[in-house]
Parts: sequence; C-alpha cells; structure tokens
Amino acid sequence: MKVYCNREILSALKDIKLPKSKSEILNIATSQKDISEAAIITLNQLEDKVYFSLDEICSNIKIVCSLELRNALKKIKFPVVKSDIIKYLKEKKYPEIIIETADELPEDITYNSVNEICE
Repeated sequence: MKVYCNREILSALKDIKLPKSKSEILNIATSQKDISEAAIITLNQLEDKVYFSLDEICSNIKIVCSLELRNALKKIKFPVVKSDIIKYLKEKKYPEIIIETADELPEDITYNSVNEICE
C-alpha cells in the first residue's frame, strides 16, 4: 500500500497556485526552509509535466517512503502491523515527521518487509 504525499510535502505545497510544471513545483518546494532532502528527492521523481492539483502531484510521486522512514524500519522485526511500526518508531525516538508518515499507513495490513510498506 502506498503512502502518498506525507504532511511535509502537503505543507510545502499547500499555498501554491496551480497549474505548475515539475520544475516550478521543485523551485517552490526547495525555497521552503523546513523541507527535508527526502521530500525534495521524492518530488524530483514527478513526471516532467504540468500539474493541475495537489492530488495529481501526490498520485504521481514514485518514491513512496521517505529515505528516513525506510532507514528507520531497517531493524524492525517483521511481521508487523501499523501499530507495531508506530510503537517502534516512538520507542526509538524517531522524529515526528517519520512517525506521521508511518501513521498514514492503513490499519488492517500485516507487513513482512520494508518493501511491502514502501511499495
């Protein structure tokens, strides 16, 4: 199950006036002072075209998990469900943005690998 557009990306792009091209979207995102490198990398994976809505941007992101989330889950013991992931991230004191991204996962799925979470 894909985790489209975490809150960081939505926050960075919430006030833009669309339509905008990929390069315009990237320029706006990189001008945000609090956006992570992982979010910029994610946005850089957009198709090179003009976007007319945030939903369209989010549905075209090809990198689904941030690099931070992927790295955070390297040592978790599988299988896990969403609540196990959230508990693990909190116990290991990962930043709130990583926990928020994981919180967007569906409740009713058992994951057997990081790839299943991030596919």
